[in-house]
Amino acid sequence: MELSTILVEQRKKKDETQQKVADNLFITRQSLSNWENGKNFPDIPMLIELSNYYNFSLDIIKGDTELMNKVQKDYELINTKKANKKYSVLLIVLTVLIVLMAVVIIPLVTSNKSLTKFVTVFILMLSIILIHVAVKFGKVVYQNYEGMPNPPLWVPKAFGYGISVNPYNKVGKIITIALTVILDLFFIGTGIAILYFS
Repeated sequence: MELSTILVEQRKKKDETQQKVADNLFITRQSLSNWENGKNFPDIPMLIELSNYYNFSLDIIKGDTELMNKVQKDYELINTKKANKKYSVLLIVLTVLIVLMAVVIIPLVTSNKSLTKFVTVFILMLSIILIHVAVKFGKVVYQNYEGMPNPPLWVPKAFGYGISVNPYNKVGKIITIALTVILDLFFIGTGIAILYFS
């Protein structure tokens, strides 16, 4: 059964106006009207509120394919936001750690050559981790392009202004892998040079 039909039937069973229901649920009458007319759907928390208010089981709306697609998209959006937050925090922590070590720790240990080498190599290893976290973050941010037949090569940046390479475009994937490998090799090579040749 479609949600719009359920909402209208349940409201009429309670013998309430759209305005009264809207006031009780702290929503606009227009929102409720749109849901009852099937123009759009409530989000998951509001859907639960409606089922509690009208005392109906959410099982009865399983047949509403449009609503189930909306619920699936909401679920994916929630998971994407959680992943974005996780990667954002990790990127910030790694960046701050690298900067602190480069600006604060290295000047403090310059008198000890072996300790300076160790800290520098550690910074390079953190830089490699940072690159891989950034690539993984890009895949999460642009996952809506996954599976598209011809996704664009350039997409808006996740943070700030500008454009970024789309890792789900064929050429974008090659560019992403190539840049990651080049930067990995650069940092590893620099680390080896510092440890063995300086």
